[in-house]
Amino acid sequence: MARSPRSTGDILDCLDELANENDEVDVSQIVDAFGTRTFGPAIMVPALLELTPVGAIPGVPTFLAVIIVLVAAQKMLGRQSLWLPRLITRRHVSAKKLSEATDKLRPVAGFMDRHFHGRFKRVTRAPFSQLAAAMVCLLCLTVPFLEVLPFASSVPMLAIAGFGLAVLVRDGLLMILALAASLAALALGLDYWSGGMSDTPQTDGMVTEETVKKVEDSARAAGDTIRKAGEDAAEAAKGD
Repeated sequence: MARSPRSTGDILDCLDELANENDEVDVSQIVDAFGTRTFGPAIMVPALLELTPVGAIPGVPTFLAVIIVLVAAQKMLGRQSLWLPRLITRRHVSAKKLSEATDKLRPVAGFMDRHFHGRFKRVTRAPFSQLAAAMVCLLCLTVPFLEVLPFASSVPMLAIAGFGLAVLVRDGLLMILALAASLAALALGLDYWSGGMSDTPQTDGMVTEETVKKVEDSARAAGDTIRKAGEDAAEAAKGD
């Protein structure tokens, strides 16, 4: 049964329950657990998972960014209920990996829940929440390029998780902090794109032709997924 979480801890508890009840957990089960009207967790869960060892798997950060883009775009357009294509909802993760990921996130969740709660609530409502969703989409565009550097893609994902939590607990101060973090993440992505960071001695040997090819493949796959989602959405609209 769908339930509306009120904190990051609630989200992790729900994921733990799914992991305990199933051998594998797919995206549709996670969406059903939170309800199709709850956009905050739908943005937070992929972003938080990227911060765990699951996010170290090549291609996973980009896939998670695709999910977030699809959710944030619907929030930005003012859609009242969440829709995801079957191409996304049938993807799954083993219960063991999901359980390990939630365990890793407990300290982060505890910190978030202790320090962030309803302040400046007006900032978390429309049109500010829709502007935040647009910023989330921009952040997701940097993920495939930052994925070539260890942990670099965690910077935009942390900001995205902040936006998701701000909407969830109605904390405008956190929304402002997430905006500041997102500007830093965008600057990081633009610097890498322009060749600034990628040409420094510190990154020599880290960015190779092989890793660049992986990024290109991930970005191409992400584009194909979003394109297919758009086609599925158009078909669904015709059916309605």
